[in-house]
Amino acid sequence: ELEAYFKPARQVAGDYYDVFKLPERKIGIVIADVCDKGVGAALFMALFRSLIRIFSGQFEINAGACPGSALAVDMPASEPGGHDDDLPDSDREALRAVIHTNNYVARNHGDLGMFATLFFGVLDPATGYMTYINAGHDPLCLLAAEGGIRRRLEPTGPAVGLAVDAVFRSARVQIRPGEILLGYTDGVTEATSPVGHMFSAGRLTDLINGRFSTAADLIALIVEQVQKHTGKAEQFD
Repeated sequence: ELEAYFKPARQVAGDYYDVFKLPERKIGIVIADVCDKGVGAALFMALFRSLIRIFSGQFEINAGACPGSALAVDMPASEPGGHDDDLPDSDREALRAVIHTNNYVARNHGDLGMFATLFFGVLDPATGYMTYINAGHDPLCLLAAEGGIRRRLEPTGPAVGLAVDAVFRSARVQIRPGEILLGYTDGVTEATSPVGHMFSAGRLTDLINGRFSTAADLIALIVEQVQKHTGKAEQFD
């Protein structure tokens, strides 16, 4: 089950999410936040989205295209695995899309100072295992079936587009039956009330510590509480 909510502060925005099919019946999951706002950010958002999709699907074409780049494998002790050989080749090649996207943007548009925080996960629905790179994005939260946050998927590398040949690490986690993976941008945590108070990461944590039977229920609650907090204040992000 997939559920999403998107409401830009202006007619267009630099925040985006994407879900697409990958080889071996796997699924690519992306959530990202391009710096700045408005038309310029939206144009770069379209570029980032296109590059991730293109590089994710052209494994043979891209093999060795970035000889100076590094994709390390970081398997947490709490999860099965721990060696480079444990990362499936399909996952490794798909995740190299982050490297190719980073180098393309940094080389061709570095003078504009445009970058994006980005989470890219490769999920195997048959097993629940997901290999991922978190490039400077807000940690995604893995919510346990019985309620509460079981794990936060912290950044494993820098934002995309900041520097050529940046090193990105990948990690792996299993989403178990009944669990929910929640991703968001700072448009939620930095939503501002009429008197200038932010919604905050702490308030979001308190909100999602309950038990949710569906992703739709969780999203509906977050939207309701953020809108209640902001009231009639102008939307900033």
